[in-house]
Amino acid sequence: MMMQEQAKQEICDAIRILVTAGIMDYNGHASLRIDDTTFLINSGGSNRAAMEMSQISIADTAGQLVAGERLPNEVFLHAEIYKARPDVKALLHCHPNWSTLLNACSQSIPCVMPQGALVADLPLYKHSHSISSAARGVDLADCLGVNCGAYLLNHGVVFVGQELKEPVCRAIYAEQNAERVYRSLSLGGANPLPDATKREYAKTLANPALYKKCWDFFLTQRTN
Repeated sequence: MMMQEQAKQEICDAIRILVTAGIMDYNGHASLRIDDTTFLINSGGSNRAAMEMSQISIADTAGQLVAGERLPNEVFLHAEIYKARPDVKALLHCHPNWSTLLNACSQSIPCVMPQGALVADLPLYKHSHSISSAARGVDLADCLGVNCGAYLLNHGVVFVGQELKEPVCRAIYAEQNAERVYRSLSLGGANPLPDATKREYAKTLANPALYKKCWDFFLTQRTN
């Protein structure tokens, strides 16, 4: 029970961090796997800017409510990825501005900053609909494959990891990189990092201590 309470608090912290970073608004959700068939997730009606543990529900991989408040409409996004990816212990879905704008305009998102190497070359789910059914969840999980994340056309992003620090920080890195790409367009476009440099950063920056550094930075800034 204590471990589950800690997990609920971690989801609250993750969502607050994403709101502080300007990446999650009044919609979006984060989850943590409990076991093979159940996971914790913030409820559909939860106030993302003022998260409390009472707003965390338990769902199963059939997309059904086990305990707590009403599940988000896109619970199947989480359920089907957890079924398809036994290695995934945490995931999030949100609707960031810059990366969503770029893919809506058919603009590529090259890697233009070191942390961008951790989210480079992600697949694009080529539908803008809500992941509101098991079939759509399966399609998205297929698109995600073995990657750490995916873009959803005109919609948002999904990121996965072993603990919430990974997808949260990768979502932040992806949006910071996308903003730089967007702002560079008025100057003729940024020069992407060379492939060898990108590979080096992908190895050196995939570091739990650096994820914690990013997590703590935004968590300290929270106002709620």
